[in-house]
Amino acid sequence: MVELGNLRKDRIIKIMCGRYVLYSKEKFRNKYNINISPNYNISPNQEVFVIDQNMNITRLKWGIRAEWKNSLIINARSETIEVKKSFANLNRCVFISDGYYEWKRSGKFKTPYYHYVQNRFLYFAGLYNNIGCVVVTMDSFQYLSKVHRRQPLFLKENQIDSWIKKDKSNIIFDEIVNFHQVSTEVNKTWCNSNDLIIEVEEKVQ
Repeated sequence: MVELGNLRKDRIIKIMCGRYVLYSKEKFRNKYNINISPNYNISPNQEVFVIDQNMNITRLKWGIRAEWKNSLIINARSETIEVKKSFANLNRCVFISDGYYEWKRSGKFKTPYYHYVQNRFLYFAGLYNNIGCVVVTMDSFQYLSKVHRRQPLFLKENQIDSWIKKDKSNIIFDEIVNFHQVSTEVNKTWCNSNDLIIEVEEKVQ
């Protein structure tokens, strides 16, 4: 994924999914009775909305502190969350998004792509404590691996409760995640406008 650099002088342990988007004010207010400010470039260390283990909406900082060094963890591999000490005492949560960014590496170039589900929120499995939260990731679906080999563990709305209750039997994500190339302006954490998710012409590098 893209090198995010040192945000607020923290070293960030990076796997993937380092930026995402939540802009649907009316949809969010109608569903959760909360007013939000649209954010087209949500970055680690920012406060984000998640659904907690009690199925309530709460705000937490994106990222948890690694105990063994001064690092911020923003992702957790789904394959190892049951055995890694870093995640042993974390509760389950769900991130709410309109979509996310991922970067395709080609030699020394990294090209951003915006990923989304048409006309719906895109939910990510997560883990949290009383301070922060992380996105749970998995191997990418074959068609998404053209951009990156890892992706968030996606959930449908009716699978949120299953994730919270650790019921894997109901979690099968079969919706199509669309993606297209976007401007490299998203690389700048201070840029935040709807221009960031607009498709740009793909360039051969």
